[in-house]
Amino acid sequence: MKKEVNPRETSRAYAFEMWMNAPMPMVTFFKTLNVSRLVKISRRTNMKFNMLMCYCIGKAASNIKEFYLLPVGNKLIHYDHIAVNTIVANRKGEISSCDIPFCNDLFEFNRHYLVVP
Repeated sequence: MKKEVNPRETSRAYAFEMWMNAPMPMVTFFKTLNVSRLVKISRRTNMKFNMLMCYCIGKAASNIKEFYLLPVGNKLIHYDHIAVNTIVANRKGEISSCDIPFCNDLFEFNRHYLVVP
């Protein structure tokens, strides 16, 4: 479920204003992480490493209330659920993007990740 909210009544008021006036809005985070434990888990469980990375990102983001607020057009929308957006190279050498709905259950998230449209 989603609903429109007044940006001025949220902690995202300034960010929303800056987003709306940005010529090319984009947010990118850079962080160096030690992923050796995820590599071991991936090998041991036969789960894809990238899926585990997406799950960890979703797990961290799901605890931050601001990630449930997104600008859509010129409105600020509050969502009940979040998704992890992935961008990958496809077989044609182009890039494709998709949203994977986040859920706390790792095995359910894995099922969503593996769904081929």
